[in-house]
Amino acid sequence: MNTTAPNSIQPSNLSSMVGRLAAIIGARHYPAGDRSALRRWAPGQPVPLAFYRLWLRHVGADLPAQYQTEAWMLIAWAIVTLGEKAHDPQRPWGQALAEAGFSEGRLERLLSAPADVRADLFVQAVRFLAAKDERFDLVEAALYLVTEDEAKREGLARRIAQAFYRHLPETA
Repeated sequence: MNTTAPNSIQPSNLSSMVGRLAAIIGARHYPAGDRSALRRWAPGQPVPLAFYRLWLRHVGADLPAQYQTEAWMLIAWAIVTLGEKAHDPQRPWGQALAEAGFSEGRLERLLSAPADVRADLFVQAVRFLAAKDERFDLVEAALYLVTEDEAKREGLARRIAQAFYRHLPETA
């Protein structure tokens, strides 16, 4: 039995989709008005038309499943918020958080967050990293947002925590 929604993004396509979004939004020709609309959005608000335009005109794929739309909007928001070159596939999210001085308590809340607060804690973490001019692997963030399977979420949390503690400054 297939439990995947027909137009959900598969993990194998996640990396290419995140990379494509980052390249499109970071391109000089991408409309400044659309960037602004994506940046002004907040979880719980209606998804702006700029997101649908981005996805359908520039990404060239079917829209994500309705239950994943907010997660993908959060990724687009993070790319705009972090700025040009937001996506660094060589730098784990946990490493960026550690080197920026993100607290262990905040990391614990972020990684153990139930679905109803996950978006808000993600926004706080991205704003923290943006204030420090940090970049990271947004594929990990996308996985954090779209993964619903508890065992897979635990594995992802372990990977993020491992990168965090490996790169945590000794004085912390």
